[in-house]
Amino acid sequence: MNRGPAQSDLRDDRKNVEINVGKACNSRCVFCLDGDPSERDRAFMPLSELRAELGRWRQEGYESVGFLGGEPTLYPDLVPAVAHAAELGYSRIALATNALVLHDRQRCDRLIAAGLTRVTLSMHGHTAALEDRLTGVPGAFDKKCQAIGHLQDWRRRGRLRDGLSVNVVLNGLNQGHLPRLLRFFFDELGLDDLRANFVRPEGRAARDEQLTPRFTAVVPQLMKAVILNEHHFHKVFTFAGMPLCVLPDALLASSHLLHKSLGDVYRDLQTDCSIRSEGYDDGVSKVEGGRARFNWQDRKRFDLKHQAEACTRCEANPICEGVWRDYLDRYGCDELTALRRAGDGYRRQES
Repeated sequence: MNRGPAQSDLRDDRKNVEINVGKACNSRCVFCLDGDPSERDRAFMPLSELRAELGRWRQEGYESVGFLGGEPTLYPDLVPAVAHAAELGYSRIALATNALVLHDRQRCDRLIAAGLTRVTLSMHGHTAALEDRLTGVPGAFDKKCQAIGHLQDWRRRGRLRDGLSVNVVLNGLNQGHLPRLLRFFFDELGLDDLRANFVRPEGRAARDEQLTPRFTAVVPQLMKAVILNEHHFHKVFTFAGMPLCVLPDALLASSHLLHKSLGDVYRDLQTDCSIRSEGYDDGVSKVEGGRARFNWQDRKRFDLKHQAEACTRCEANPICEGVWRDYLDRYGCDELTALRRAGDGYRRQES
């Protein structure tokens, strides 16, 4: 797929697959995309099937694998699964987790020893009150802080060579705190990689309108965070899930800041996914053996997002995937404008 102008060298070029081991979860996040998964969806993938899936992708040249849920640390065979991935020669073995289980040092240590090289941790608040409200789990904030401490210790000892990152779902309840979130994660917890993903108004998020703000309401806080990081922290701060045209002119004109800030455009690995499927056909997924396999970037562009009329005239179209369909159903297209190339960046087209 044509991805437009030459990309930054920040993108890891390893072929990546992410495997969903089951949608059981120990959180009740108010914005959860899965909503209330069925008992079948909550069931875990048998280890024999996971071993076969790991072998399949490795034979096709994939060097990077990620384990997803639900909450994959609940998977009883996660340690042997990570170990098997390492035995097969995956050089990057990642885990996307809410980390509630990893406050237990022994369980954390076993995963690292098995060969885990990266952890992406979901955390959405800088205070216990906010985190616990968003996740629906009393004590979540303290457990996640403990888990981060364990993982930071391993990283200082030379493990987790592919990084430790925090993912924040940016929503109506925490967007006003984004600069404070940077200070908390970077200064107080000592992390160096933070990602803010704009909420998708699906699943549980669709039940509460305040969880999905307009892009124009979020952008001022987002830009405060970009400036704060650029002039003070000098860490990795990226965001995703928003079309380029809602960003301010100063950011659009700066190739330097665009490459540093747009996580889904310039940093994310090209990713294929493997997930249990009932056999639906979205025109993107290949379904066989009870699993759907699809490219995540294509799935977003051609199935989950929509390109409005302005997008068809926009010169950022090759790299901008569009807008979540449910967002457009709620707010329409009035925030969207076509862009044109201007040097290394973009400017708004004249009407």
